[in-house]
Amino acid sequence: MLSTCALAIGVFGSSMAQAQGAAVVATAAPAGPGLDEVIVTAERRGVNVQRTPDAVTAVSSQQLDQSFSNHVGDLNAIVPSLEVTKASGFENLVTIRGVGSETPENSLTTSPGVAEFIDGVYIANTISLDQTLFDVQDVEVLRGPQGALYGQSSIGGAIIINSVQPKIGKFDASGDFSVGSYNLFRERAEVNIPLDDHFALRISGQKFDHDGFTKDLAIPGYKLDDAHDGSVKAALLFKPNDAFSATFTADLYRSDQHGDAQKNINDPASSPWEVTQDYPAKFKLEGQLYHLNLQWNTPYFQVRSVTAYQGLDHVQQEDSSRSTFALLGQYDDVAAWNTRVHNYTEEFDLLSLPGSKLEWIAGVFGLYQGSEQYVVEYEGTTAPTPGSLALPTQTVTPPFPSNLAYGNQSHVVRRSYSIFAQATYHVTNAFRITGGIRENTDFFRDASHNFSEFTPVGTTVAQSTTINESKTTLPTFRVEADYDLTPQNLVYASYARGYKPGGVNGSSGQALITPSFKPETNYAYEVGSKNSFFDNALRLNGSLFYYTHRNFQYIETDPVPFAGGIANIPHVRDYGAEIEAQYVGMENRFRLGGSLALEKGEIVGKTLALDSTIANAIENTSSFTSPCAFNGAFYNPACWAAVLAARQNIAGKSPPAMPKESGSLYASYLWDAPGGTLLSKVQIVYRGAEWARIFNEPTLDRVKAYTVANLYFEYKPAREPWKLSLTATNLFNEAGVNSRYTDPYGTGQTSQQYIAPRQVIGTIAYSF
Repeated sequence: MLSTCALAIGVFGSSMAQAQGAAVVATAAPAGPGLDEVIVTAERRGVNVQRTPDAVTAVSSQQLDQSFSNHVGDLNAIVPSLEVTKASGFENLVTIRGVGSETPENSLTTSPGVAEFIDGVYIANTISLDQTLFDVQDVEVLRGPQGALYGQSSIGGAIIINSVQPKIGKFDASGDFSVGSYNLFRERAEVNIPLDDHFALRISGQKFDHDGFTKDLAIPGYKLDDAHDGSVKAALLFKPNDAFSATFTADLYRSDQHGDAQKNINDPASSPWEVTQDYPAKFKLEGQLYHLNLQWNTPYFQVRSVTAYQGLDHVQQEDSSRSTFALLGQYDDVAAWNTRVHNYTEEFDLLSLPGSKLEWIAGVFGLYQGSEQYVVEYEGTTAPTPGSLALPTQTVTPPFPSNLAYGNQSHVVRRSYSIFAQATYHVTNAFRITGGIRENTDFFRDASHNFSEFTPVGTTVAQSTTINESKTTLPTFRVEADYDLTPQNLVYASYARGYKPGGVNGSSGQALITPSFKPETNYAYEVGSKNSFFDNALRLNGSLFYYTHRNFQYIETDPVPFAGGIANIPHVRDYGAEIEAQYVGMENRFRLGGSLALEKGEIVGKTLALDSTIANAIENTSSFTSPCAFNGAFYNPACWAAVLAARQNIAGKSPPAMPKESGSLYASYLWDAPGGTLLSKVQIVYRGAEWARIFNEPTLDRVKAYTVANLYFEYKPAREPWKLSLTATNLFNEAGVNSRYTDPYGTGQTSQQYIAPRQVIGTIAYSF
């Protein structure tokens, strides 16, 4: 969910931040004239963002703090073309320029389309994006397929999160306390301890809580959209000399809350932050991340290694109808949607030394993932009795509860490995060419056991076990050329192919859905320019892109109930433009800037797809003469044929999560104040209208545009180690809709998720 408490990104704007080295100081003007230099690691090296021939947006820790950003989704519309939405209130769907993930509720058997890395560790499950950000040095968002350096999940781009690292020989500590609307409390503390000349330990922790924004009118006192989570991190650095370093990090996270509100579009409650649902939602998430980062600088090249283990344990229940039995005359409740993931990764890289005429990087990457999923869904047309929605004591053998509509136990194994290389040759001091290639191999194995008590009269209990496997091997690449028109003006052009692996569905092949689906590819053309003017007082960056997107993966419905899965759309075309700008003046006190993204996409060629709402209407007909009568969808081929005949041609439809326009505008000024300085900033964020599904059904899929205003004030006394700040987000209490979701299963209801309401948050911070 887009948390608008985080939309006021940074005093210096959304487009630039300090990514490594000295961070941007937002509460004071820089020592020198002009905008501060911004270093990013998009090319696996620290490079000035203005010299990086790629569409990159960086956000510093100061910017995140000043906007009270707590999740990756808080960067929606701030970072051009970035969209983070949710399905079923827990799984994050990340897209950049309309490319990413559109396969909700299938995180076990598909890959994200925007790769996320934390300190060099590839995060392989989208549920992990629910974790709260903390102790972050910076966030870099790379737009467009990163086919050579970042691999198979970066078909839309990559999000790189860099944590603050331990420092040898320096003790420092900081902490802050925030309090705000909805009983918000956030406590953070960090300490860096130099153990001796070769060891340093950094320990950090965060506790974050607030009451729910949304009341459930059917369950007195119950609120959704709450937050109750805690994080702790410890990083130990060993640096025996200037050539070698080893850092071991342990990062633990735990969340226990009611979950995000998904409001039925037919809910009678008038307030956007009220719902009428009679089954209490719950959400628990525990995450572990352990990684060892090694770096060794030899006289000839640099060696890097990242070895990691990730553990995830997610437990959830939800009201899948997003309503009540009294309103619908039926219920659809998910008593368990539990996921457990164990993930092991290793990446080993060799890099040329800085300053070479030929700069190169080569590496190998490997992943092994074991996942388990357990789902129990109840349905009925008579009111449930106490205890009738409890988890069955016997999960995979009959007798099952009579209202058990769907049960699933899945065990998925995923293996991925790749070898890659990229090189940049400096033809002249002003002209460079880059080429990179990556060979990707991905394997999925899904052992899925489905069980249910919903069977036609006279048949046995429905149980099935399927084992499906899929293996794909595909090269990806990137070629690019860039030229310095002047030392302050860069132009570049690139051509790249990104790839998202195919995978397996949890069925044996029904009327429409096949046991496996195809890999998704994206052929991307991009031209761009990065410019600094007036002694670096103005920065203006722009890019144009054109995508040929093949085998777009999406959720398809099957005429056989509960047999839906992932299918492919053969051809989608995307194109657009992005602009980012910043200006500093008035002795570096005044800042003005923002970003704008213009996008358009369409499905090319005749493509038949089955809308779940149409299929449900045919299958649930009350006509006795229909082939779907008497639960015919479970067994009658004539019913399946009737549903298949209802498929529609979606040629020309727009892909989901691609607003035609979005952007932000901000202005800030640093004032002299009694005893110190006062920073004031106002920001406007606009997210244009978009579609939630490929069917572009106006009554179900249209997500309206919204505009949000935010304010930020910060007082910092001179020569004192503390500061005070005040953040006001969603100032006019805009009821903006982040996303809509039409559930293809169960009662097939459509719900929408709102951005956070107005919040006012005060923070006191201290460092020494």
